[in-house]
Amino acid sequence: MERPSFTVRYPEYGHLRAAIAFALFALVVHRATPVLAGPLAEAAGTTASRARLGFAALLWVGLGVAVVVSYVRQKRGRAPEFGARDVLVTFLDQHRPEPARHAVDGIAALFGLVIVVVGYGRFVDALDGAIVIARRLLAGAPPGSAALVSVAWGIVFLAGLVGLSIGGDRFLVGLAREALYRYHAARL
Repeated sequence: MERPSFTVRYPEYGHLRAAIAFALFALVVHRATPVLAGPLAEAAGTTASRARLGFAALLWVGLGVAVVVSYVRQKRGRAPEFGARDVLVTFLDQHRPEPARHAVDGIAALFGLVIVVVGYGRFVDALDGAIVIARRLLAGAPPGSAALVSVAWGIVFLAGLVGLSIGGDRFLVGLAREALYRYHAARL
């Protein structure tokens, strides 16, 4: 008779961070494409449609990188095999999130989400201003100036996005790990 074995694969950190990083990259490329396609095409000696195609290819490469990084991160995670359920439960108990740390991660994610929701419009305005400055630089014109308030909102938005991505990632993975522990502990 074969002895039962228990294998558990729990989620690794970083998947939400990769998704949010790609979403930010996609937003920048989406906003920059119509403004920068013409000047980049002139500088490269090609057509604007080819420059837009290059931006689209850049998006697909970015998505591929995000997916591959998340896949490799998850596959590299440990999937130990246990001969008894109580040993598995002890292992899962040692890898549960600490309640205080889990609460801090949840609060960081919540505050980050509020900042992202409130500051999204202002961030897009700041991003459009930065793209216009980049276009002027490509054309060889003086860059002009950026409004200090726009730059400040851009920094605040990015700080909120970091809080959302790191705090949210740790909070969601912690929830999943806690659920795995409770599921296996209930079967002892």
